[in-house]
Amino acid sequence: MDKNVSEPHVTVFMAVYNGELYIKDSIQSVLDQSYSDFELLIVNDGSTDATLAIIEQFNDSRIRLISNKTNKGLSYTRELGIQQAKGTYYAILDSDDIAAPDRLKLQVAYFESHPEVHLCGGHACIIDEKGAETGFMQIETGAVQDMGIHLLFGNPFINSSLMMNRKTMLAVGGYRNFAPAEDFELSYRISLKYGVANLDHVLVSYRVHDTNISTLQSDRMVAAEKDIISEMHLNLGIPRDETLIRLHHEIICHTFKGKHPSGYLKLLEVLKERNTKVKLYPEQRFNEILFEKWFAIVRQKSNKNIFSLYFKNELFEWSFVTPKQIRKLTKQALFNR
Repeated sequence: MDKNVSEPHVTVFMAVYNGELYIKDSIQSVLDQSYSDFELLIVNDGSTDATLAIIEQFNDSRIRLISNKTNKGLSYTRELGIQQAKGTYYAILDSDDIAAPDRLKLQVAYFESHPEVHLCGGHACIIDEKGAETGFMQIETGAVQDMGIHLLFGNPFINSSLMMNRKTMLAVGGYRNFAPAEDFELSYRISLKYGVANLDHVLVSYRVHDTNISTLQSDRMVAAEKDIISEMHLNLGIPRDETLIRLHHEIICHTFKGKHPSGYLKLLEVLKERNTKVKLYPEQRFNEILFEKWFAIVRQKSNKNIFSLYFKNELFEWSFVTPKQIRKLTKQALFNR
């Protein structure tokens, strides 16, 4: 059946609550896209400032506005967005961020040429409250078959750059109650069944300010991330173990609080052993990435036994060794003598 001509190919979803400071620029960046077959679905989540009045100043038929009578929260609003969207593809833009002019064109073209991929994101410029560029957020852009594995060790996606197949989002159950990390958990769940990727392009300008969700809810973020890790472990057949979850979270956060790396090694060995049994991920590549993680830990927790830690473990395979790793270990061992 041909797609109804009245239905946009892409829904750009924007949730907003008291976003009067930045939403005008965010909306304009969508309306200025080089790709035109889209709707901009804005859900105003009970804002009490001038947000609604600013949105209503725009006279553009591509904007579709839904207003919650009261503040329902981001999880509710995000799920409402999925249910109300009309597009084949579902792009996210936070109400304080700016979409690059070719963002939609690049992502749609990628999906059309990579039908196995159902979620993709990209790089971001970092901007401040005034819109001045202050940095660059470069994310993992590895092979599609690796991205699901990388999700085990942190969220490789910038949420405000994501575009997803909407039917896939619905099929896997949409957002679940993992606030404020529900985007991470949804990306992980999609990766279990479909390809996920990042484009090597800057797709958004990501605004950093004092009212960012991740800034305001750091304790809740840690708790949510640990629950996601528990879900990852269960999918590999690992019963909930608070010690393993803590160690896994430290790897994700690159904190490595343990005095000795043996705990991290045990975790990685458990992951390797369980994946060998359940075959959730391609075994050889999974084991190679685990060894890369171990190499990073060894360098972080370096001591006089650095070469022993590198070679003598269940993760080691000669095929994983690279000249670059050996050079770095040698330099570090000589420096620490």
